[in-house]
Amino acid sequence: MSRLSRVDGPLAWRVEQRGMEHVPAEERTTRPSDILWTWMAANIGVFTLAVGARLAQLGLSVWQIALVALIGAAGSFAFVALISLAGPRSGVPTMVASRATFGVRGNLGPIAVVWLGLVGFEVAMSTTATFTVVEVAQNLGLPVLGAPVTVPLVVVLIAGAAAISYFGHATIMWVQKWLGWALALFTVVVCVIALTTVDWSAAMAAPAGSFAAVMAGIALVATVGGVSWLAVGADYTRYLPGDTSKLKLIGVTLAGSTAPLVILIAAGSILTLGNVMAFGGSASAVGLAVPDWLLVPYLIAAFLGLFTAADMAMYSAGLSLQAAGVRLPRPKASVINAAVIAVVAAIIVAIRTATEDQTGADAFSALVGFLLVPLVAWVGVFGLDLILRRELFSGDLNITDDDSDYWFHRGFHWPAVSAWLFGIVLGILCARVQVGDQVWFAGPLSNTWIGWNSLGWWVAGLGAAAAYWVLEPLVGKRSIPGRVHLDD
Repeated sequence: MSRLSRVDGPLAWRVEQRGMEHVPAEERTTRPSDILWTWMAANIGVFTLAVGARLAQLGLSVWQIALVALIGAAGSFAFVALISLAGPRSGVPTMVASRATFGVRGNLGPIAVVWLGLVGFEVAMSTTATFTVVEVAQNLGLPVLGAPVTVPLVVVLIAGAAAISYFGHATIMWVQKWLGWALALFTVVVCVIALTTVDWSAAMAAPAGSFAAVMAGIALVATVGGVSWLAVGADYTRYLPGDTSKLKLIGVTLAGSTAPLVILIAAGSILTLGNVMAFGGSASAVGLAVPDWLLVPYLIAAFLGLFTAADMAMYSAGLSLQAAGVRLPRPKASVINAAVIAVVAAIIVAIRTATEDQTGADAFSALVGFLLVPLVAWVGVFGLDLILRRELFSGDLNITDDDSDYWFHRGFHWPAVSAWLFGIVLGILCARVQVGDQVWFAGPLSNTWIGWNSLGWWVAGLGAAAAYWVLEPLVGKRSIPGRVHLDD
């Protein structure tokens, strides 16, 4: 049996050449437990504590925050688990499998959204990590660090994640398992020590917040949790055997992601509420709760914690480039992707360091957040196909000319594309793009209950799924894998 994908084998540090090609059955040696460690590593670390601090600032009590964390994490990662089912069934990355729903050409729109979202997510993570390192260094009494330090630092962070993603799937799985365990143990130590500084009576006496605050909190947890990973699940499960239990895959995905998120978010909220709202909702501020002798290890953990999420985002972004038609081997596509991320992140860091103005970074984050609308609409359409069509992937997904089983009508499966666009329109109607106190865009329904509770992207997903449910049966002349086919 091939050991190409084993996380503990000698091939773990060889460069994976396979990109969007189908994984043959004899090379599918990944185990469901590997998926559990993968998601645990991506969601554990000191940065997750800051999410709890932000929820506390919304005016929620500890018990509300625990419930919000559970609903937001489990609810969002349930959709990640759903998309992950495409991996064992198809043997190809997520955005290649998506061709079965949207068509070879119709899939290019979702690919563009996914790639932009992953690049934006990577830029946001690396810039946040850079300024966290700077702030903790300043807490240690080091002088103010300017652009000559911050720009190379963010480039080094991205280069480290890029190196892991360059080696590919087996290396990422190995790193997620062992670095994840190391970060988990250290984070537990930090939490235990930091929680000794807490006024527990003050933390537990925090009053409950409003329903609107609860909904906003769920949206926040979902955004930093599963929503950021909606389009990558099959990238890591395509090395699982085709007969992998669906329930087991869903279970390990939910357990590996939800448990660390709930525990660390709750701990972050207690640290905040028990220190009379001393923290500013950032990972560096949470570090103030640990003694001075632990600040350097905390700094190292904050630095390393980037890689367990960034390597996955970098790898999946490279696969998305290939799925879009970039005719380069996967390792080279990964390098190009890393270069784009490094340039954008370096510009943002240089501007913020020089001007001390956060507006540019906030604007970039807001625009990346706006991409959640088309992303969730894509999940609504593709996810419905995964649930309803057992033979969805019985054709060859790597054929991209008009001989493809998924060519449909001129390369577009119009019911899926139309439903996706319909969902996007619904989401935009409810959306609001705000940078600081300035509203850059507000849809006509942004002042409704749905808009104020940040539910526009959920409306996009539900609307797209409903539209697809209605439109798909209306077309069709003859059957192909899992659906109907229209002749040109």
